[in-house]
Amino acid sequence: MEELAKAELARYTTLRVGGVCDCLYSPSSSDELLTLLERLRSTGEPWSIVGGGSNLLISSSGVAGAVIRLTQMTSVTSPEPDVIEAACGARLPHLSRLTAERGLSGLEFAIGIPGTAGGAVLMNAGAHGSCIANILESAVIFDTREWDVKDLSAAELGFAYRKSQIDPQYQIVLSARLRLVADKAEKILEQLHRNEEYRNKTQPMNYPNGGSTFKNPSPDKTAGQLLDQAGAKQLREGNAAVSALHANFVVNMGGAISQDIIVLLRRMQDCVEKKFDIRLKPEWKKIGSFSAEELTVWMDEE
Repeated sequence: MEELAKAELARYTTLRVGGVCDCLYSPSSSDELLTLLERLRSTGEPWSIVGGGSNLLISSSGVAGAVIRLTQMTSVTSPEPDVIEAACGARLPHLSRLTAERGLSGLEFAIGIPGTAGGAVLMNAGAHGSCIANILESAVIFDTREWDVKDLSAAELGFAYRKSQIDPQYQIVLSARLRLVADKAEKILEQLHRNEEYRNKTQPMNYPNGGSTFKNPSPDKTAGQLLDQAGAKQLREGNAAVSALHANFVVNMGGAISQDIIVLLRRMQDCVEKKFDIRLKPEWKKIGSFSAEELTVWMDEE
C-alpha cells in the first residue's frame, strides 16, 4: 500500500483544487483497505475517502487526518458471461470500453464519466439517458458503524436521481456487480464513439473541471439550461469561472482555490433563483475544512 505524508490533494481531483492532508493512503485491495481502517480506528485518526476525484470539491484549507484514495483497487472479474464484478477503483471509461469489446451492452453511457465504479454507485452516476442503477445488481459495502461487510441489492441501496442511500461518512463501496446485455461489439463501440463525440463537443476540455456542478431540478429543466438563461456564463470569481461552452461546468482557469469556487457556486445558485425561483443543488461532494457560511451552498441538499 502506498503512503504519502503531507500530500497535496489538488493533483488527485479533476478540478485540480485541494489542500494538504496529513497522510494519503492508496490501498490496492479490500483486505489492505480494511486493515488500514482498523489501524486508523485504533488510533482515533479521522479519515476521508476519495475515488477518481471527479464531482468533488476538496477544501484548499486542507483535510484533517488521513485521506484514502481507492483508485488502486481496480480488479475486474466476470463470474457469468453477462456479468462483471468491478472493484471500487475501476475507472468507468475503462469498464465501458472493456465491456463493449466483450460484446456487453449497458455501460455505453459511462464512457465520458471520469469517475470510478465506487463513486458511480454512491452517486448513481449517469449520462445519455441511463445510469448505474439500471445495470447494478448488487454492491459490496463496508459499514464502519457496524464494522461489517454487506452485500446489498440495488433495491436496498435506494437509488434515486444522482444519489443512493449510502452514507459516505460511514459506508464505503468495495465493489459493484453489474448485469449487462449481450450485443454486437461493433454496434456497442459505435455508440461509445458517438457518446465521446457528444461529450467533446458539449463539455469543456481545455481547463480542469469537476464535472456537472448542479443536479437537474427536473427532467424537463436542466441545470445547464437554467444557468445559461440566467446569464451564468458571464460569471467568474478569482481563477474559477463558469464555462462558456456549458453553463453547468465550473472550470479552473489556473490556480483556483475552493473559497473562490464556493463564492462562484453561490452566485450561480442566486442568479437562477432570482430568475426562476429555483435553488439549484450541487451534484459535487465535498471533503475538508469549510466554514459554516461556505457550507450553505449545500444547505438545501435532500
